[in-house]
Amino acid sequence: MSRIGRSRTDLQALIRKLDARCRARAAGQTDDATPPDSWAAVLFRVRDISFLTPLEQLAEVLDLPPDVTRIPGAKPWLLGIANNRGTLLPIFDLATLIEDSAARSGKVTADWTERRRERRSRERVLVVRQEHLPCGLVVSEAVGMRYVKNAERVDQIPGGLGASGSYVQASYLLDGRPVPVIHLGQLVGDPLLNAKLA
Repeated sequence: MSRIGRSRTDLQALIRKLDARCRARAAGQTDDATPPDSWAAVLFRVRDISFLTPLEQLAEVLDLPPDVTRIPGAKPWLLGIANNRGTLLPIFDLATLIEDSAARSGKVTADWTERRRERRSRERVLVVRQEHLPCGLVVSEAVGMRYVKNAERVDQIPGGLGASGSYVQASYLLDGRPVPVIHLGQLVGDPLLNAKLA
């Protein structure tokens, strides 16, 4: 068999395997790639705080959009709306929401262009799955996917989580330290996130 023929066969086998995994996941069956007694999570950072979130809550991870349109009178953590492949995507600054300092003082966030200049290359937008409109959350760094063992659950929840603490019910040990699990679906569904300034 030629090298090209082998490459096509390998690619077709990979596509079939991915298709089977997607169908199994959609049917609620276990994914063979997930280690037993574990679940898939995305590890990310907001400033100096690390978080885990279930992988199925995220649709994708994006670079910061170049153009974000501000919404007058919005809370400081709502940076604006961006166009993501033809879909409107509200972009929220998770650090501002967690720290809540700008929110309490009523300050409006700096112009997006200025913010963009100051941003480090590691910052990403986590696109959260929702029934109606997806939602983008700016985080300091999307570290990557992790398989988290159920046995590593601890009740200890680190302090300093600000407004995000309401969406954390447990932590899991990663590298010997507790990392809180945040339910982003609940967070973006909270009316507080979309509230207007009074």
